[in-house]
Formats: sequence, C-alpha cells, structure tokens
Amino acid sequence: MKYAKFVILFIVFIGLVLYVTKTGAKEYADENSILKNGVVFEGTVIDIKRSNNHSFGILRINVIHSTVKEFSEQPKQGIYPYRIKDKKAEIYLPIYVGRQIGDHVKLISDKQIIDYKGKNTEDQGEVYIITDASDINFVKENTLFKIEKK
Repeated sequence: MKYAKFVILFIVFIGLVLYVTKTGAKEYADENSILKNGVVFEGTVIDIKRSNNHSFGILRINVIHSTVKEFSEQPKQGIYPYRIKDKKAEIYLPIYVGRQIGDHVKLISDKQIIDYKGKNTEDQGEVYIITDASDINFVKENTLFKIEKK
C-alpha cells in the first residue's frame, strides 16, 4: 500500500512531463511558423562574432544569391534569425568551433535550416526565432543593421 502512493506520484509526474513537452513543442512550432516566408539566400562568411552565451553569435555573409533584396522584419516576439540588405546578411544562431571565415552557407527559411560547406566540414544546422533576452541584446549591440527597440 505504501508503494502505491509512489507509483501514483510517479505516473502523475510522467503525465506532467509529457504535457509540458507537448505544449512546449507546439508553442515552438507556432512561434517559428512565421519563418515559412520564402526567404532563401546563400553566400560566403566574411565575419564571425561570438557571445559568451552558449556559443550564440552572428555570421556576417556576402550574399551571392537571394530570393529577397532586403529582409528586416520584426516578429511580435523576439527577432528573426537573419537580416539582409544590399548583398550583406547576418545570421543569428549558435556558432560552433568549426565555423570559419570563407565557409559557404545557404539558409532556407521555409525549412528552418542552414547548410554549411567549409574546407574540412559539411553539415546542416537549424534556424529559429531568437527569443532569449541576452541573445537579442547581443544582436542589438553587434549588428551592422538597425534593430528597432520594442
């Protein structure tokens, strides 16, 4: 009988974890659905700025090809993971050690992916709406583009 309480508490705990996970995943998907906007661009990395927050940073890109000439929209919450203007772009995301100036990148917003091709590496990453306050502040302090304050 005394183990029954633990079993019931364990089942309730598992139920809560599943509920929170499902709710969080739906919220994440809803938040990032605005990335389905047809923006695709590719180019060469010309500069890398890293913050002290989980390798978050800014990739500066010389744009070779883009479906849009300029992109600087602001979502209701957070900031888009990229900006484009006059053949220059910035991508805001975690930047891993292997990223180097000269790497070729291609961002496909509808799929929320970024493809990397470097000298010794080829892989794929994810792009998403930036909502972390310290990441947003880092972007505002280090971007080449003007970001409106909310």
